[in-house]
Amino acid sequence: MTQATHTCPDCGISHTILHSTGMTDKAPLVCTECLRTAVPEPPGGWPVVSRWIGGSRGRGVTARDGFAKGDTIERCWVMPLSVEESAQTLTMPVLNRYLFPWFDNLRVIVSGNGLLYNFDKLEVTKREPNSECVLRRGISAIEFRALRGIQPGEEITWDYQRARAKIR
Repeated sequence: MTQATHTCPDCGISHTILHSTGMTDKAPLVCTECLRTAVPEPPGGWPVVSRWIGGSRGRGVTARDGFAKGDTIERCWVMPLSVEESAQTLTMPVLNRYLFPWFDNLRVIVSGNGLLYNFDKLEVTKREPNSECVLRRGISAIEFRALRGIQPGEEITWDYQRARAKIR
C-alpha cells in the first residue's frame, strides 16, 4: 500500500488516502463527504417527465411531483470529452449544440433529461427560471436543483448562463 494526497474536485479539499500499488491517478477521487451529499436517485426514478411543451420552446421537462426550494430535481451523469474531441466538435454545429460546457473549457455529453430543460431569463423570456444547474465535477454529473417551490406539472427551466460549480 502507498499513501497519496488527492484533492477532491468537488470541494477542493486535499485528503490523504491509502491505495494499492499500481493504481492510476488519472481518475479524480471524490471525498467521502461529497459522495455522501449526492442525493440518491429516488426508487421510482427522478420525478420529472420530458414532453413536448409546444411553440418555440419545443421539448421540455415538467415536474411529475412537487419540489421544495433546494430539492435535487434530477442528477444527469456526464461523459467529458477530451481536449481534442472538444476542439473537433466546434466544427460540427449540430453536435456542438447538444454538448454542455464543463470545467477547463471542455464539454460533456449529458445523460437523462439534461439537454431538454428549457431556458428562462427575466430579461429574455419575461420569466424567472425555477431551477439552477450545479456542476459536480468530482462525481461527473450535473444536478438540477429547485430555486423555489415547483408545482406538479410545472415546466422546469434554468438560466444557461448561471451554471455553477459546487462550492462548499
